[in-house]
Amino acid sequence: MLKVLIADDERIVRKTLRLIGNWDKYEMELVGEAQNGIEVLEMIERLTPDILLLDMKMPGLSGNQILEQLTEKNKQIYVIVISGYDDFEYARIALKYGAIDYLLKPINRNEFNQALERIYKNKQKLQFQGVERKKNELEQIKDEIDTNYMKDISLTNLSEAHFMNKDVLSRLFKKKYGVNITSYINDVRLTQAKIYLVAGYNSAQVSEMVGYHDSNYFSRVFKKYYGISPTQFVDEMNHS
Repeated sequence: MLKVLIADDERIVRKTLRLIGNWDKYEMELVGEAQNGIEVLEMIERLTPDILLLDMKMPGLSGNQILEQLTEKNKQIYVIVISGYDDFEYARIALKYGAIDYLLKPINRNEFNQALERIYKNKQKLQFQGVERKKNELEQIKDEIDTNYMKDISLTNLSEAHFMNKDVLSRLFKKKYGVNITSYINDVRLTQAKIYLVAGYNSAQVSEMVGYHDSNYFSRVFKKYYGISPTQFVDEMNHS
């Protein structure tokens, strides 16, 4: 849900905004109401709204000053400016600071909900793009494992390199490929290990060649996956 903060010193305006917004339709919830500019900044810090409905003329701090501070603090908030002044300069300032829309009082229900709809659609678009970026990144991570399996590669360093949470990365990778990252790394390494073993390299050599720097650990993992040790695997291949 997108969190909405109403900021207007007129109670009737705040009530009107509460009543005319199609909040459920656009997956939004009202989280607070501010009556002056000081309250606005305090509530933004405390409530972290996604959307701010901002009156340009309030006591404490004006809408202009609030917009300026939001920009300085790099706050990523959708702003719809509500004003009783059909003033080009106010509109220019609002748009300069990235306001989504500039609506005049009395608020027109259709215009207001159209502004909410633009925010809703923009958020959906950004979420879709984020999912697509993650899909592409997962393919890149899989390619990295396929190419660099012999290096010190793990869920931890992959998540750090791609600035992703470990649990999120593991979950997304498993959803896309049906196996978690650690298992996939082992699959790639052990598949290559069998090729090297058949080619005549000993277990210690193969361990290093496929990224396991402890030959005992390599043997344990190999046996866990295939039910036999690397040595037994070589014996079976030699007698087959």
